[in-house]
Amino acid sequence: MMIEPKEALEIVLKEAKVLPIAEVELLDSLGLALAEDVNSDVDIPPFDNSAMDGFAVVAQDTERARKDRPIRLVVADTVTAGGTNKTMVVTGTAARIMTGAPVPLFADSVIQKEDTEVDGELVCIFREVKPGENIRRAGEDIAKGERVFESGTEIGPAEIGLLASLGRSRVKVFRRPTVAIMSTGNELVELGEPLEPGKIRNSNTYSLYAQVLACGAHPVSLGIARDDKETIREVLTKGADSDVIVTTGGVSVGDYDLVKDVMTELGAELRFWGVAQKPGKPLAFWTFEGKLVFGLPGNPVATMVCFEEYVRPALRKMVGKSRLFRPEVEATLEEEIKKKSGRLHYVRVRVERRDGEYRVSSTGPQGSGILKSMSLANGLALIPKDVSLVKAGEKVKVHLIDQPEDH
Repeated sequence: MMIEPKEALEIVLKEAKVLPIAEVELLDSLGLALAEDVNSDVDIPPFDNSAMDGFAVVAQDTERARKDRPIRLVVADTVTAGGTNKTMVVTGTAARIMTGAPVPLFADSVIQKEDTEVDGELVCIFREVKPGENIRRAGEDIAKGERVFESGTEIGPAEIGLLASLGRSRVKVFRRPTVAIMSTGNELVELGEPLEPGKIRNSNTYSLYAQVLACGAHPVSLGIARDDKETIREVLTKGADSDVIVTTGGVSVGDYDLVKDVMTELGAELRFWGVAQKPGKPLAFWTFEGKLVFGLPGNPVATMVCFEEYVRPALRKMVGKSRLFRPEVEATLEEEIKKKSGRLHYVRVRVERRDGEYRVSSTGPQGSGILKSMSLANGLALIPKDVSLVKAGEKVKVHLIDQPEDH
């Protein structure tokens, strides 16, 4: 008997456990989640510094300065980035200064180079500046003792940069899960092999591999398992050391859909099989020797959608991330969508933001084998099970799988 998508997701997330903590090199933490709070033991920046190339001055000296009536100050010194702050600027003087250089003692502002002109040992100031102008204060970005990151923060490029500025060459994270990927089917051939009549290329392994990488997990391809129990069992055992196993194909009701039988023979506990959704109705989920095992349908779109809606949140939970789900927005349909009632439909759509609202349109034919419509999509519109028609202009919920365009 089919279960509802919400119930299926609840079962998956209940079984997904956060993995142990590991300490890794900073650059190896990209895509993972911090397993510790991070506080700063320094001010960032550590000293007052110039925001641009120009001249450090006492602001009061520039009062009433104009292009046609410049203020002339004696250039007392030059301060470069990386230098020490031994220069003093007193009334009537200025110091040439470079971006990032420490602000000289007694100087309280910096005038940018474009508003000045050097005349021998003097600098002509063409406009008035205010105290603090063009100065980046010590601790302006981060103050000493400040909580910078909470445990569970996802580590992206900006977080890597901030952690580096804090001097953190190693960080504690939740361990990256290993995900073993197996595709099944006598019809599949690997890339580089001749495409003989009746054969198709194994695309599912590659799309899943990419999806696993994007989750911050470590994918391992187990290759193709032919449609016989012995081969499927043999290939599955290659994933014995993984945290998660994801299979594609072999979970429907055909004579050669043997993955369910093999999992039963191995002693896996079937948590559900069959979800009231399209695409992805034959989705199966087991727990086996501490692993999560997902039996995804073999059609390419169903494979990717089921990964998006079930495997991805589980992996994000396992690596300790605080945000498990894609952003959900309400959007206006540009065209009507018809479907049969009885199952929740995930419709591939293109999302745009226009005039302050999200608008969506279908990416084309919605067959489970039409992968092009998935590549064109940046959202999945959710059409409820008991709805058979949504008219143009009506609102639908959309899971954003990529950033929408803004017009």
